Amino acid sequence: MALISLNRQASIYRLRFVMGLLALLVLAPLSIVGSDRALSSMFNAPALWLPKSLDVRKQYDEFATQFLGQNILLISWDGCDLGSDQIPLVVGELQKYLTESAAVPKELRYLQRDSGFVDRDPADDPRWLLARAKAPDYLEKLTSGQAVYDLLNSPPTSFSDRSVRARLKGALVGPDGKQTAVLASFTLYGSRHRTIAIEQMRSLVAETIDVDVADVFIAGAPFDGALIDAEAQQSIQRYTMPSCLLGALICLLCLRSWLLTSVVIAVGMIGQGISLAVISFAGLDMNAILIVLPPLVFVLTASAGIHLSNYYLDAIGQSPDIDPTAAARRAMQAGYVPCWLAAITTIIGLGSLGMVRLWPVSAFGVIAAGSVFLTLLLLMALLPGAMQWHGSMWAKKRKRIRPNKPSRPGRWSQLLKKVDGWWLVFTDRSLRHPIKIVIAFTVLTAITATGLPMLTTSVNVPRMFPAHSEIFENYEWFEDHLGPTIDAQMLITFAPEAMPDDVDQFRLIRKIDTRLRDIELVGGVVSARSFLPTPPPSVGEGKRSLGATIVEANIRNSMVRAEGGLRESGYYVRTNDGRQIWRIGFRFPFGEDMDYRAELHRVEDILAPMLEVDGVSAYYTGNVPMSTASQDILLNDLFRSFMTAFGVVAIIMMLLMRSVVGGLLAMFPNLFPTVTLFGAMGLTHTPLDIGSVMTASVALGIAVDATIHLLSRFGSQLKLGHTRHEAATEALRICGPAMWQTTAVCGLSPLVYGLSHFVPTQRFALMMLGLLSAALIGDVVLMPAIMASPLGKWFTPKGESG
Repeated sequence: MALISLNRQASIYRLRFVMGLLALLVLAPLSIVGSDRALSSMFNAPALWLPKSLDVRKQYDEFATQFLGQNILLISWDGCDLGSDQIPLVVGELQKYLTESAAVPKELRYLQRDSGFVDRDPADDPRWLLARAKAPDYLEKLTSGQAVYDLLNSPPTSFSDRSVRARLKGALVGPDGKQTAVLASFTLYGSRHRTIAIEQMRSLVAETIDVDVADVFIAGAPFDGALIDAEAQQSIQRYTMPSCLLGALICLLCLRSWLLTSVVIAVGMIGQGISLAVISFAGLDMNAILIVLPPLVFVLTASAGIHLSNYYLDAIGQSPDIDPTAAARRAMQAGYVPCWLAAITTIIGLGSLGMVRLWPVSAFGVIAAGSVFLTLLLLMALLPGAMQWHGSMWAKKRKRIRPNKPSRPGRWSQLLKKVDGWWLVFTDRSLRHPIKIVIAFTVLTAITATGLPMLTTSVNVPRMFPAHSEIFENYEWFEDHLGPTIDAQMLITFAPEAMPDDVDQFRLIRKIDTRLRDIELVGGVVSARSFLPTPPPSVGEGKRSLGATIVEANIRNSMVRAEGGLRESGYYVRTNDGRQIWRIGFRFPFGEDMDYRAELHRVEDILAPMLEVDGVSAYYTGNVPMSTASQDILLNDLFRSFMTAFGVVAIIMMLLMRSVVGGLLAMFPNLFPTVTLFGAMGLTHTPLDIGSVMTASVALGIAVDATIHLLSRFGSQLKLGHTRHEAATEALRICGPAMWQTTAVCGLSPLVYGLSHFVPTQRFALMMLGLLSAALIGDVVLMPAIMASPLGKWFTPKGESG
């Protein structure tokens, strides 16, 4: 009967293996095509990561619909001075990239103006295609500091040369009163192709003024986005294959089987390819958050495959003459439930990221969870057959060895045996004083936990690049020659019943502008003050003269004039419902150490008393406020998602342990790595960036993976009549190799990404190694100590030995 059962099982395993191979063959082209499409869609637009239901996003959308030029590309060079003949030459050459606004359907102009921040691509809209056919290029608006100077220096304003330079200083004119820049805003098409557009424009400017391309300096949100796109895309294209090869090498050294390694690595590579394909087929853009999805799927797949393979290797190690099918069945019986339970907890940890309101993070969690489920199905289908095949080859190899001639293990096998011996010594020594170990870990966790409230997040663009990179060189040049470059916008709205006199409104705007210019670290202030004459005192502030009346009339005329007036400047608009909106733009210095949140709050606090007027409201938007809002939402939602995942996994552990206390104790080693590392980041004031924000939930899933395998072996040993100390020792002996092998593969293979120049990718690699190492320590030191100590009684079902 046993033989018949084994034959039937062998047939089932072979059939599953064939079906698994067919699935790989079907999924392979989909993953290749989808991956290529996903990588080509790289587009980073942090403002659009926020949901439209949030007030901060609604305010940004209103700003984008009312005003042009919210995301400007600045182009300048040495010699780009007011009065220079080079400026009109450059503007004339760049005209070829200019799209006439009239050629674009009105309802599509918001998307077109929203340069760098695109909700959708209406490229299939026939009206858009018609507009593109008429005006097929990148830019919607093109101007220069010289053009603005000429406008203000000509009738009807006719400001003096000195006055114009003073009005534009720090924004369009440098500290020397001469240096200026060319300004461009992109169409939707240009924004979607900003990397190519900026490269072409930069080369054209260099050719026009006969300088090296490196001497043409560029800054602004489109430039930031293009650099992030390029670096993120390079990271995944350059380092994915080396990471997989390193993972395969480590996996091969650990499993000592080409066949088992090939299956694990093949499924891992298909899994990461499918995760990218889902991004493409779902119509999503690839971005700097989603680039860490492929390596994550790979390491999670490798983790499950190594655990299953080690159950099989342990079976043939204990019984060298065991039938290959019996060894495979024993491995699957031992690993089936723990692997699925571990997968479920990992999926819960990843799925909890779906609660984060930034769509790339939520998409990351959902796609990663689905990919883990798919890869485990493939492993379950392929590995039993691979184990059979390996067992058959192992049996044939053993038969070829003469019985009287002792086999000589290779050097690597000898080293692994030594490692196993060291492991047993370590296990024995670490479990001699379990209570002391538990206390030590508890104290360490409590100390580092004090840093969690101090943890911050950052989507600060400078922190995404090393100090010697191109973005720093360009921005430092602009800071020295022109002024601050990181922009924010203040929108002040007057209801119809508030300050009905237009000039009174302008007086308030002018006072706010003046106060803003006096705030430390604030520069580049531009408002209606830059385009209108100084208003005379109000009626109650002094005598009225004919000149004052004329000035007020000119101000009012400029506000209502359709062309050449204040409306055309982009700093004032009157809406259809009677509201009047005034825009004040200002900038902060570019710097890695700048706390933009604190600086923005300081500006808000200083200006708030000036806005305490009935019917007057104000809000801040633009790059700095949107980035600050993203950071706040990210941190709050990540904490909420992690706690949700922790709670759900804790309930699962309680059900497995059939004990509330036992479930909570089992979660302690899984909480240890996250609390320790993230708490340490808080204590050292190291902010979380977009490359490391998801790793808390990921680490929870991976840590629980090892815990479940360990608890499963611990329970099996207790059923054999061992004491808790003996059961913990044996469980660690069986599961230990898989744990450190998983850590080696999953921690070291992503470390290749640490060579990337894109800091978020580097941080992801380092955070994964740190979290996995901490999780290993928690599982091989803390968890066995809890098992062997009196606390282990909560893991011991009633009636069993302990």
